[in-house]
Amino acid sequence: MNLFSHIKQHISILDVASEYATLKKAGLYYKGCCPFHHERTPSFTVSPHREMFYCFGCHAGGDIISFVAKIEHCSPLEAARQLVERYQIQVPQDVTWEKASHQEEAKKLYYTTCATFARWCHKMLEKNVPAREYLQSRSIDAKSSEQFTIGYCPSDIKSLLTFAQKDGILAQNFIDAHLLLEGRTGLYTPFEERIIFPIKDHLGRCVGFGGRVFKKEDQRAKYYNSHDHEFFNKGSILYGLDRAKKDIAQKEAAFLVEGYTDLITMNQYGFTNTVATLGTACTAEHLKQLSRYAQRLYIMYDGDAAGQNAIMRLVELCWQAAIDPYVIILPQADDPASFLLSGGNLTQKVAQASDIFSFVVNHLSDDFVHKSLQERIAITKKIISLINQIPDPLKRNLLLQQASDAFSLPIETLARGLTHAGSGNTITKTSFDQQNAYQHRSSNALAAGSHKQPVESDHTAPKISQLEKKLFCAILYPQGVEGLQETALFDEDEELVAQLLDSHLKKLFDTLRAHKGTQGPEVSTLFEVLNEEEKALVAQLMLTNGTMSGDEEPAKTDMRSIVQQFYKKQWKKKVHDVKLRVYEAQQQGDQQQVKFLLNDLDTLKKKMFARGIA
Repeated sequence: MNLFSHIKQHISILDVASEYATLKKAGLYYKGCCPFHHERTPSFTVSPHREMFYCFGCHAGGDIISFVAKIEHCSPLEAARQLVERYQIQVPQDVTWEKASHQEEAKKLYYTTCATFARWCHKMLEKNVPAREYLQSRSIDAKSSEQFTIGYCPSDIKSLLTFAQKDGILAQNFIDAHLLLEGRTGLYTPFEERIIFPIKDHLGRCVGFGGRVFKKEDQRAKYYNSHDHEFFNKGSILYGLDRAKKDIAQKEAAFLVEGYTDLITMNQYGFTNTVATLGTACTAEHLKQLSRYAQRLYIMYDGDAAGQNAIMRLVELCWQAAIDPYVIILPQADDPASFLLSGGNLTQKVAQASDIFSFVVNHLSDDFVHKSLQERIAITKKIISLINQIPDPLKRNLLLQQASDAFSLPIETLARGLTHAGSGNTITKTSFDQQNAYQHRSSNALAAGSHKQPVESDHTAPKISQLEKKLFCAILYPQGVEGLQETALFDEDEELVAQLLDSHLKKLFDTLRAHKGTQGPEVSTLFEVLNEEEKALVAQLMLTNGTMSGDEEPAKTDMRSIVQQFYKKQWKKKVHDVKLRVYEAQQQGDQQQVKFLLNDLDTLKKKMFARGIA
């Protein structure tokens, strides 16, 4: 057994896909919004019993290896390594790994170095009473300290290096990871005498650290965070996502806070679907990650002016992500931790949360009439700029009306400003009519059971007729097809079918022939010899029949009937194509080519005649 087959036997694609998308059971399948492209109508399908996925929007498809390779932007081998490490499965000794690249080895060493540093700091916390007392003063209990591997970093570098020896980590590894620095008198760490918060990526790998001073006499900056590194980027990491993602997916909602202690306190009060940024502004990448798991995002920043301004900066990014952001307004002197610790009712605040645009409008319209003319113009332009970024014309119209009411400005004035903003998004009665017509068409399509729902993707799938889908489903899933043994497609008809197939399907058909068996091709083995485009094509063929028709398995169909229909259709197409090629050869005076084409057609005609076609 090879490595990929071993992984697929021990890890379910449903478990892996559920870490990146919110999936709901639909018959034998699971469906949700695609993690590979922006959409609001679910078109992403996972088949646990066939161990494959397919998106009817962007047409990505394949097996568990394909999924991880695509979503983590890595090679299939790197994807396999990630799965082995993440799920800690034992790989048989007879499985040979290809030699890892220098980049892969360096990344693995970095993660090991960070994990070693985190364990050492956590161990040092047990020995330092003042550090533990500080955590108690912040109401961080021992359970949270254990769950988040909170630590304390002393200045004893010798102790660190001795501790790291058993992991094979040297001083230079800590220097390369920016955890130790070289000073005039030797090595030191910028994290010394700080409470340490290990930062993990969404896979649970330690990638960096946040350090906070805790002694009253310490005049250094309150926080010191790991600097960006080749393997650590603060703009793409959300603190706590590795622990929170399952709860976020289950509740379809996430809380976003700014600090480590805010997040830990939220967890202690039962709000385990919370993540935090790392001392930086929330980025488009952060929102993109959260949109894989949640439909709603509750933003909980500090109640002071700085926190409110941070929300204002965030609003422009929210239109770029498939997530609905809401703002929870805290008392001015509170942050999420202090609000909860003082007995605040967060559940009530959630119920009172406003969508982010309403928050912006209310924030900017406060005392609007008493501001100077220049200030009012600037605010109005700001609102128009925000609305201008929204692609949905109906949503633009609704928000224009909301802004008009809040600022006591005629909607026509705002609409003209939007047109002049350069987007061409003219707000007229026509746009309302077009939107209503679009919604009417979509509603009719859904009522009729159509699965051709609008998606926001530029990808196109290969054009495959329903007849070709039936034929390939019969080959891929022979258990669901009557008359397969009598037809014996893989014996007398395989050459003829291959001859009549279009080029984009012929290569796949040839591969299926090479992997034929009494029960049809083994799909898990088949995927190992297909390229990514072919994997997506097989997933499309396998999942389309059940998903599109609403059946849990492909409907049983007579194989002879499928093949005969295929012959009739392709024969007509073949005759037409040959006639065109004969005409072109005659125009060029190539009589040898004309003779070859006619002979080839005559041979094919005899085969069709023998099957009652021509």
